[in-house]
Amino acid sequence: MSSRAFNAYATAQRETAVASARPIDLVVLVYQRLIDHLRHSRQLMQQDADATVPLGKALDLLNSGLEACLDHEDGGEIATNLATIYQWANREILLARLKNDALKLTNVIDVLTTVYFAWQQNAAAPSATSAQAAMAYDSLNTSVREQGMGFSTTLR
Repeated sequence: MSSRAFNAYATAQRETAVASARPIDLVVLVYQRLIDHLRHSRQLMQQDADATVPLGKALDLLNSGLEACLDHEDGGEIATNLATIYQWANREILLARLKNDALKLTNVIDVLTTVYFAWQQNAAAPSATSAQAAMAYDSLNTSVREQGMGFSTTLR
């Protein structure tokens, strides 16, 4: 198979997967790509290379793919807490870019990975009971607080 045919096939596969995915699966996918771009940016920063492009992609995913899609009306406290995390991450990514600070990106990656795992767990068990969802939410909040990332508001 030629390179061009393979790329066309891969693109068609991705488009089909996205078109047929549940909304929660798309959130998980956005987190995966966001974290990939942040890791790539961190690697470039550690090599004293230009991380502008992957950081820009990460910020687009964070702002347009996650924060802009929050439903504050129906999402209640969870949406508010996620917005706080996303705003913090946005600030930290911008500061990391300005100061070429890979450690700031590591902190963002750690927090977003914790949130990603919670979404992934929820996507894998869509029939989870309210009690299980509350336990996962409490676990996420505890993990974020333990990391001491200095959010402007406390989580739950």
